[in-house]
Amino acid sequence: MKIVVIGTGGVGGYFGGRLAEAGQEVTFVARGDHLAAMQAGGLLVHSVHGDFHVLPVKATDRMEGMGPAELVLVCVKDYQLEAALPGIGHLVGSDTTVLPLMNGIRAAERLVAAFGRRQVLGGLCRVVSNIAEPGVVKQSSPFQSITFGEWDGRTTPRSQAILSILQKAGLTAELSADITAAMWTKFLFITAYSGLASVVRLPAGAIRSCPETMALLESCMSEIEAVARARGVALESDMVVKAMAFVQAMPDDTTASMQRDVAAGHPFELEAMTGSVVRFGREASVPTPANSFIYAALKPVEMKART
Repeated sequence: MKIVVIGTGGVGGYFGGRLAEAGQEVTFVARGDHLAAMQAGGLLVHSVHGDFHVLPVKATDRMEGMGPAELVLVCVKDYQLEAALPGIGHLVGSDTTVLPLMNGIRAAERLVAAFGRRQVLGGLCRVVSNIAEPGVVKQSSPFQSITFGEWDGRTTPRSQAILSILQKAGLTAELSADITAAMWTKFLFITAYSGLASVVRLPAGAIRSCPETMALLESCMSEIEAVARARGVALESDMVVKAMAFVQAMPDDTTASMQRDVAAGHPFELEAMTGSVVRFGREASVPTPANSFIYAALKPVEMKART
């Protein structure tokens, strides 16, 4: 399958690398030192599931002239998507499937607005990975999964074909009969925990040690659940309980990706995550005081990171 990976960071580098290792025709879109290192020495992945080296590697910073792909994996940060849309347009033909593996809800909505529901699947991934150095991706989690599906829940020939190549690459992959609910399930957990951890700037063990902070986390999750239900999303009835139990089970030294970006002074996905909760809540007349506090506390930090 002709695949283009937009954004060769931890997510795109790992999943795209697995597909390339399995023999798929993968082109990576990257930039800067990471791109130069890949072009010179390939893509090296250190993984708890087995190290591998993609060499030679197809890597570029230009999407113009590449022609339509069969599958486009969009793995950029949410704040990078707008700039990437014109380039993605060069890759989308009548038989192209666009699959976003991004945080938040609004990225998929923006891709659907740009290319239509027929071209875009809903999707999410679960993996802990990052660029360790230019040309090198480190993957450290026991989970390496992709969940995706058609918006209407049907199983189609294209979704079955994508599922097959993901599984043949050794990845955990599943089709969802309700991809919207699956995306909101991840959104509830990652938005609440990432936002709170980015304010507290301490690992999971320290957060769990404070009942008041855990109560704030649960409030953030409950607000997101209320917003989702107001938007007609069919979340499981015990979603918040399950999400809080997951937090209790995390290793003490766990930190969120957004939290690490905040600590490093990098731009981060505030608008895609907590900001979206506040906006969705306002649109649905659902109060979101806990998430509004997180948003207000992080907004000046995010603004400074962009200057």
